[in-house]
Amino acid sequence: MSCELAVMGLGDVRRSDKGLAIYLIERLEEIFSNCKRLIFINAGKDGRDLYQLLQSIDSKKVIVIDTVYDIINPAEINYLQMKTDGDSIKKLLLITIGIQSDDWGKKLSKVIKEEFDNLVSKVSNVITEFLKK
Repeated sequence: MSCELAVMGLGDVRRSDKGLAIYLIERLEEIFSNCKRLIFINAGKDGRDLYQLLQSIDSKKVIVIDTVYDIINPAEINYLQMKTDGDSIKKLLLITIGIQSDDWGKKLSKVIKEEFDNLVSKVSNVITEFLKK
């Protein structure tokens, strides 16, 4: 897989808000459907294969979207950006989004459902800015 930017989502759609990152990359893929400079990847449920997946991607920039329960407030976003001197990935951005529930069930919690469009917009803006750099 070769592209300028790879956007990866980690999550389990069977566990309420834990599926948020997967739902986000699905929506973002629709929004950026005409942009051939990036790809969207469902990176699995828990990141166990993330290192291997990162090694298989030919992209200088990568964004990984994940969720966290009980550390930050629901729908709050934290960012961690890393730059490397390596030959492959030059920039890696981890976007972590707080969730309200990780219970079994395919429905998003009320607060995440209400904030979903806002989260899509925020992450979309990050992607657009990342493509400019």
